[in-house]
Amino acid sequence: MDTFLSSASFSDLVDLTRRVWVKTQQMIVPAAQQLYIKDSLGKATGNSKLYEEIDTQTFAKRKYEGAAATKAAIGLGYTVTMYKKRIAMEIDITQELRDENRYPEVQALITNLTHFCHQRIELDLTHILTFADATTYTNMDGETVTITVGDGLSLANTAHTLKFSSTTYSNRVSGDPIFSRGALEGAELLSVTNVLSNFGERRVLNFNAIITGDDPNTCNNVKQFLKSTSDVDQNNPAVVNVYKDKYRHIVLPYYHTTATEGYDSTKRRHWALGAIGQGINGWQAYFGVWEEPHLKEEPAEGKNNEDYHRDVWTFGTRAGYGIVAVSGRGMIFSRPTS
Repeated sequence: MDTFLSSASFSDLVDLTRRVWVKTQQMIVPAAQQLYIKDSLGKATGNSKLYEEIDTQTFAKRKYEGAAATKAAIGLGYTVTMYKKRIAMEIDITQELRDENRYPEVQALITNLTHFCHQRIELDLTHILTFADATTYTNMDGETVTITVGDGLSLANTAHTLKFSSTTYSNRVSGDPIFSRGALEGAELLSVTNVLSNFGERRVLNFNAIITGDDPNTCNNVKQFLKSTSDVDQNNPAVVNVYKDKYRHIVLPYYHTTATEGYDSTKRRHWALGAIGQGINGWQAYFGVWEEPHLKEEPAEGKNNEDYHRDVWTFGTRAGYGIVAVSGRGMIFSRPTS
């Protein structure tokens, strides 16, 4: 393993032996961004942004003859602040390796940095759900990442608070069952009883997606559940499957991982029911982009990304972004560990 590409460290590219090279970098296809509201921020917008709830009461009150009308209560709810972070990756390559390499297709693969930022963003977006029952986690850079929602609690919680009511609500299925019809109905029950305004009054969200990792058993159960033409719990083929195509199935390959992207078997059966792809009418979680993933200017002789004294070219990629969830409304979790 090397981070500096030279003819000495990669002698296989320049020696007399002719080789056939096999590419092993088959990356996962990013899928997590569709869960979030993308907020394109750009330059000259500072390094943070505040997201704040606003609520009103729901029902009109009786107007008695000669009496004043009741004034509606309007209140600012919880807030969360998104902070920008930048990510980067670079590769250095000597002139000797550039001149003597017999496999230009391998050099092109090595210096193609397009995947680095996209894969890291996918990991970070997914880990908001992966560690949803925690208030912080330590990421692969060794940093403590705070992932509380506006009420100061974890994203998946049985006692979320409201700003103007003593009522609490839950967005975690009781008992954390593995995916099944009964488990999904438990999540659906929460979707019609535990989606509340900050005044404790009912709100309605369109829950339209089942979110899982790529655990084969869990994925197959969800696919069979959503695609069967008859009731999945009945032997009688004439019984209609009321869930057929009711939800989208979104698979997040990094869902059941550790903070450093290692496999975590205790998370393999985690799943969630989400109201996504609807802007502020769904789950209010934001992916703020200050700097889109991009490659820096390609090196060339005489440019400032060439080390004049060592004849080394540097290839680089950069991105800048932030991730926050304002509340737990719009995402209902089940987190079985077996």
